[in-house]
Amino acid sequence: MYLQLAWRNIWRNRRRSLITMASVMFAVILAIIMKSMITGVWGKMIQDVVSFSSGYIQIHKTGYWAEQSIDNAFATDSALIHTLNSNKAITSWSPRLESFSLASVGEKTKGVFINGIDPDKENTGTKLASKIVAGNYLQPTDRSVMVAEGLAQHLKLKLYDTLILLGQGYHGNMAAAQFPVKAIVHLGVVELNQSMVWMPLQACQNYFTADRMLTSVSVMLKNNNDMDEVKTQLLALPLAATYEVMNWKEMLPELDQMVEGDSAAHFLVIYVLYFVISFGIFGTLLMMMNERMHEFGILLAIGMKKHIMCVVTVVEIIILSMIGVIAGTVVALPILLYFHQNPITFTGELAKVYEGFGMEAVLPPALQPEIFLSQAYTVFVLVLLLSFYPIYKIMRLKIIQALNS
Repeated sequence: MYLQLAWRNIWRNRRRSLITMASVMFAVILAIIMKSMITGVWGKMIQDVVSFSSGYIQIHKTGYWAEQSIDNAFATDSALIHTLNSNKAITSWSPRLESFSLASVGEKTKGVFINGIDPDKENTGTKLASKIVAGNYLQPTDRSVMVAEGLAQHLKLKLYDTLILLGQGYHGNMAAAQFPVKAIVHLGVVELNQSMVWMPLQACQNYFTADRMLTSVSVMLKNNNDMDEVKTQLLALPLAATYEVMNWKEMLPELDQMVEGDSAAHFLVIYVLYFVISFGIFGTLLMMMNERMHEFGILLAIGMKKHIMCVVTVVEIIILSMIGVIAGTVVALPILLYFHQNPITFTGELAKVYEGFGMEAVLPPALQPEIFLSQAYTVFVLVLLLSFYPIYKIMRLKIIQALNS
């Protein structure tokens, strides 16, 4: 009976009900879009930074992170490869052999960071091929290199020029070779853009005399929230004692602290938004109560109990808020889907700031279901809390005063 009465009351004054539902709907749309954008920006930044450095999770020999020497390389085992290939939370993994060498072209020399990669796996995780500004991407059997754009400019390198490398190989062996430049790559991070050299993994292992050896395996995940679970599974493998598994928060604590600090500031902005939303919804409830005072007086005069009136009014508010929440979620979804497929691209000085942090200068919204559910749930709870005001007004209502309103 209460539900039936509430439903009829809602549609007796369509304009008032539509205004109330619209206020809830726009509140949900604003909350979802803002939360989605904030989550998307930080998720994109973390993905861009960790993909070229550590990965969400990195596997390396015990002690390698403290002393990043090629002598601390390790050989992978079949159980590890099987786990990496079969885990559904892992989107890609990249074997790497990394070390330093001296690069020389003519009379110019510079210390460089050599990254031996599996071209296909690396491109899946980092989209490295999309950052090529000249030349063609590496193939697994190539005996050539890709050079960062800043390094190429410093050494005055052009496509197909020969780069001479000299360094120390595995266990003290001499590493010396020359490689043609197959591609030039632009990176947003200035330090990396001035020092990076990529070569196929097999060619890199031959150069450092480190046959079948790796310094690390970079693991990319579908969802950052799966990181701890995947790390636990990797640590449970039989040979886990011979290598250590670290997540990006352990390897890049400065980035983690920056994300935590900025997220706290953005959460404060969201709470201010909720405060503004609450006032907007309260205004519509206040309007509704003032318009219905005469109606409430008549109901009390003919014998309706105040507690029944409170129940019916709260049921009305719940129905209106549920319709508003659902409508807001439905409207927000296609908006975010559009910007997910066509993210906002920054230009000018702002784009340079983003690139300086190693981020692509775009604003992609996040589409995790929990964003929609949490924001809709929060606005719904706000409406329920604000419904105590109509209850308070009804319980203090005087019949004569209400009839004369």
